[in-house]
Amino acid sequence: MSSPEVRRNIMILSLCVALSASAMSLIFTVAAVIGFSLASDKSLSTLPVAFMMIAMMAMTAPSAVVMAKMGRKFGFWMGATIAMMGAVSGMGAVYYANFWLLCVACACIGAGNAIAMQYRFAAAEAAPAEFRARAISYTMLGGLASAFIGPNLASFARDWFETIPFLGTFVALIGLQFLLVIAIGQLRLPDMRGHKHPEPARPLSTVMGQPAVIVAIIAGALGYAVMSFVMTATPLAILDCDYAFGDAAFIIQWHVVGMYAPGFFTGNLIKRFGALKVIQAGAILNFACLAVGLAGQDLIGNFWVSLVLLGVGWNFMFVGATTFLTENYRPSEQARVQAINEFCVFGTVAIASLSAGTIYAGSGWGTLLYSAALPVGLVLLIVATFAIRRKAQAA
Repeated sequence: MSSPEVRRNIMILSLCVALSASAMSLIFTVAAVIGFSLASDKSLSTLPVAFMMIAMMAMTAPSAVVMAKMGRKFGFWMGATIAMMGAVSGMGAVYYANFWLLCVACACIGAGNAIAMQYRFAAAEAAPAEFRARAISYTMLGGLASAFIGPNLASFARDWFETIPFLGTFVALIGLQFLLVIAIGQLRLPDMRGHKHPEPARPLSTVMGQPAVIVAIIAGALGYAVMSFVMTATPLAILDCDYAFGDAAFIIQWHVVGMYAPGFFTGNLIKRFGALKVIQAGAILNFACLAVGLAGQDLIGNFWVSLVLLGVGWNFMFVGATTFLTENYRPSEQARVQAINEFCVFGTVAIASLSAGTIYAGSGWGTLLYSAALPVGLVLLIVATFAIRRKAQAA
């Protein structure tokens, strides 16, 4: 059983995830649509999302250094402030119809979200070892609220200013970041600054050379990349099928439900079956997502089912990979390993997000879905091979 202090921190971290994930689901709902309306070259419509992911990648190492020196709380406040600056820039982008300012806005939002992604690591640090998998899972569960807040807020705020569509969306985003600042202030996380660990840190080459660490990073990076690749293009595909913007927001909403609702049980599944099997189950769900998406263009029968499967698959792969990673480094090594992991994850996601717009504009929805099958199959192959070899070594 966890202590009341641990449970309190997990609840607040879960609330922080809810608010930060709401901001991300909101921006994912509108970014490609706004980008498409502002870009002269429509193949660049997902470039703002790619900028967001590149900024997330670039912020991983600096945020790890800041948190190591200034503490998690300060770092989380910094992330919310940067994201708020991005929301203000987004207001300017839609007001002046400036595509490149939209890219800058998304970059700031991405940089803030890179820091917010470390809530799961803060949960792992605040929990005892036997509760770690569930602490990560319960913290990520907060994102379930974002399924209802983000896309609905995007749709509701879209026309707050009648003459400037989407201006209200960025106003709403400022409000979410303000609430996040308040929530962060309630955290009572252990102060890890200057903490002397009983086990000294090993050389980075030794830590990163472990097959288990490599497998965890690959699974997390490709699992997140496939999710972003498909989700980024989904609103464009839905609108091209002559459905309404509200329909696109509805599909993204239920995709986010799929992403975070498994938090009720993913930690228990990992504890019972192990992280590797949960990662493999997530990859299989991703294959199912692609198959359903290729079967047709019905709003519910294809887009809805496919995106829910994509969300659940992401949860299994990402939470499983995060948990497996934390099992294979020492506490004294966590800052460096986490920074490298986040850099790899969001670097891969940035490439996927940019590729989504190019492939969709050039070849269409079907080709995009077929393209996603390769990284999913690669994860299955790598994880299965590692599991077989580890079992053989243990025999």
